[in-house]
Amino acid sequence: MDQAKSKLPGDIGSDLDSLRADVARLSEQLSAYISEEKSTWARFLAREAKTARSVIDETLSDVGAKASEYGDVARSQAADLQKATADYVNRKPLQALAIAAGVGLVLGIWSKSRS
Repeated sequence: MDQAKSKLPGDIGSDLDSLRADVARLSEQLSAYISEEKSTWARFLAREAKTARSVIDETLSDVGAKASEYGDVARSQAADLQKATADYVNRKPLQALAIAAGVGLVLGIWSKSRS
């Protein structure tokens, strides 16, 4: 019985040393796994960010082209309207003057009522 008791502390010490070694080994393995996963996720996120940036750039380019196209159409329509107005004034100057006076009167009354 004494021999069993004397062996017990030695066995516990040996088991503790073995357990410490196992925990250290598991800690190293876990650290290596986390580093590998972190690297994998970083590469994945970098690829996704690059794809998103590409899609955004393409969309902005399309929007810019459409805005430019709409601007060109608006300028063309404004030029057409200006030409039509000038033609009308040249053909019917008295009517144009009467219309301008009427519009001025309406805008004057409207702006006075708002203030």
